[in-house]
Parts: sequence; C-alpha cells; structure tokens
Amino acid sequence: MTGVSIPVHSANRSPGRTRTIDALRSLDAKLAALAVFLSPMNYFRLDQVYLTLADLAACATLFVMLLRGRLPRAPFGIVTSLWLAGVLALAAGLTFGSIINGDMSSLMVILSQYVFTLVVLVYILAGRPYPETVALMKVLVLSITVIMVFGAYVVHFVPNPDPRFVSGSGRLRSLVERTNEAAALGAIGIVMVLNLALLREIRGSIASFCLPVLLYGITLTGSNTGLILTTFGILVTVVFSGSAKFLFGAAAAVAAVVVTTICAGDIILPDVFRERVLNALTSGDVNQAGTFEDRYYLIREALHVARDTLVVGLGADQYRTVSAHSTPVHNSYLLLLTEGGLLALIGLLLLLLTGVSVAWLAVFTANARTQGLIALTITLIYAFTLNTFTHFYARFWAVPLILALALAAASLDKRQRSR
Repeated sequence: MTGVSIPVHSANRSPGRTRTIDALRSLDAKLAALAVFLSPMNYFRLDQVYLTLADLAACATLFVMLLRGRLPRAPFGIVTSLWLAGVLALAAGLTFGSIINGDMSSLMVILSQYVFTLVVLVYILAGRPYPETVALMKVLVLSITVIMVFGAYVVHFVPNPDPRFVSGSGRLRSLVERTNEAAALGAIGIVMVLNLALLREIRGSIASFCLPVLLYGITLTGSNTGLILTTFGILVTVVFSGSAKFLFGAAAAVAAVVVTTICAGDIILPDVFRERVLNALTSGDVNQAGTFEDRYYLIREALHVARDTLVVGLGADQYRTVSAHSTPVHNSYLLLLTEGGLLALIGLLLLLLTGVSVAWLAVFTANARTQGLIALTITLIYAFTLNTFTHFYARFWAVPLILALALAAASLDKRQRSR
C-alpha cells in the first residue's frame, strides 16, 4: 500500500460522520486538481518570494489530507526511499558547500524551495488511487492546452503584448513566462495525450483537439529544444506502444505534417519557427537556432570551476559570484556540481534513477507497459531539459514528473491489491 489512513468501519459511522468524511474526500480531490491545474501557470506568483497560486492550493490540499489522516507512507511505492535519498544527497551537498564557502541565507531559500517541490508536493500529489492519478494527469493536460491557447491568442491578437507572455523576438511564453520551458511542457502534454489515448482514458475526439493545439503552441515558442523533445516523445511512444493500429496512424499523421510543411510551410508555420528552427535545419547554421556560443562558453566555464568543487561546492546560489558573466550556468548538472559538489549531483541522478526504476517495475512486474512508458519518457525528457535549466524547483516543471512517476507507482499498487 502507498497510503495510510485512519480506519473507519462503516457499521460504526454516524450519518453525520459519513457525510463529513465524504465531503473531505471530495474536497481533497478537488484541491489537488486545482493545484495541478495552476502548476504550469508560473505567472500567478508573488514577486518578493517564489510563492505561486498553485502552492496555496497545494497547502490547502495538505491541510485537508491531514484532517482526513490520509498522508501517504510511500507515495512512489517501493522506490520512495530512493527518491528521498536523492533529495537528501542534493540538500546535503548544497548545505556543506554553503556552510564552508557560501551564504546561509541563500541556502535556506534554495533548500526550502527544493523541499517543497521534491518532498511536500510529492506527498500531496502522489500515492493516490490509480483513477484519481489518471484524473490529475488529465487536469494537467487541460492546463497545458489552456496555456497554449492563451499564448496563441496573445501572440496573434494582442498588440504590444506583455513581455512576460511573448518575448521581444515574438516567441510564445504564455503563463509559463519562459519559452523553452513552455515548449517542453507542450512536449510533455503530447506524450501524456498519446498515452492516455492508448489507455483509452480520453476519447479520440479530445486527443484530436489537444494534439494540434499543443503542436502549434510549440511552434510559436520557436524552440529547438521543444522540437527535439516533441520528436523524441512521439517516437518513443509510438515505437513502444505495442499497437500496430496506433503505429500506422501515427506514421500517417507524421507524413501528413511533413508534406504540409514542405508544400505550405511558409504560409502555415509561424515566422518565429521558420526563422529559428526551419532555417537552422535547412542551412545547417546553428547560430540561427539560438545563443549556442554563449551557452557553450558558460558550460566551459562551469567545467573549469567544477575541478575545484568536486568535494565541497561553492554553496547554494553562489556560482554567479565566480562567473565572469555573473550568472548561473544554464545546466542543472553542472550547477549542482559546482554549488553542491559530487554529492549534490549524485542526488539529482538518484531522482532520475527513481523514474527509471518505477518505470521498469511497472512494465516488468505489473504488466503496465503504457504507464511505465509515460514515466520513462517523461523522466528522459526531464533529464534532457535539465541541460538548459539552472535550479529546477519550479512547480511547472516538477508536477509533470511527479504525476508520471505516481501513475507508474499506482499501477504497481493496483497490481498488488488485485492479487
């Protein structure tokens, strides 16, 4: 079992107590859904401290869960200890570095964010029954779709749009407020839609609506990262789906997209996508695809700094103090290695290993191939995208991974209960 609850025997319940228990259960589910729906909407947050509207919904959910006595013992099932070991190693590495070299106030800020994202949110959203976890994943897909629709509306119909929604170069940011991250969320949304359709948890008509919206939103970001992640996610899902019908359908859809792009790409595709992505692909000039030279310089700088931080790091949020650009390297692996040493980097790798492990168990012990495939694909997308992130405690980025792992863990729990 992944959860603990106060046992209540129906024969001994009074009608009033039964109504209270049912009301709390319903409120718990609705608040959790609200937290998931708001999680990609990074726009709704305080400026002074990173506190989002989704955080408030999550805290309200936690309060109701405590009232119900239903806090899960092991939200990710048997791999929960591996996840928590990763969080502990990450936190310990940053703490050691900050005590010796860094700023304790920065440490407290960074650690509190990581603990909320990697521990509190996990215990709030994971460890739920399988149907409820599927419902939360549907809510996340709805939220990402809404974000893409809103972003497209702002790009096309709002003059002089807020730069938080659209970048100066015309790239979609929407309520995520970031281009590559919005594209990555779109790719994750596509993976979830395809797999939920495979599981017959959503209708074909809904999938047919969501997929074009998500794809168009990704093109509006003009993100090469988003294109790579989308291609990878679709490829893995289709190849390992185990459904010949799904495989042929996907092949036909891809062929239609390719033909349409070749014949009418100049008319259909957004300017920002053609300029940043298509032109780079056709010309072979990576400079048209983004600031690769600047990123390469920062990565080389971080590798040089890391030679002296293998045992003891610089401390949380201290990389900027030694960088020639006074900015953190946009690579979570290198940032943790320099700020928290090898221990913090090992912590991150353990988190990713948790995703691979629960996916493996779902596929080979619970015969839940699609659920395991979702967990594995999103874990790999997460691992790839961390090459473009700094610290990764943002709620919009953690919630998809938590739900993907929770679904695989719920499949394992469902299998054990059926024995």
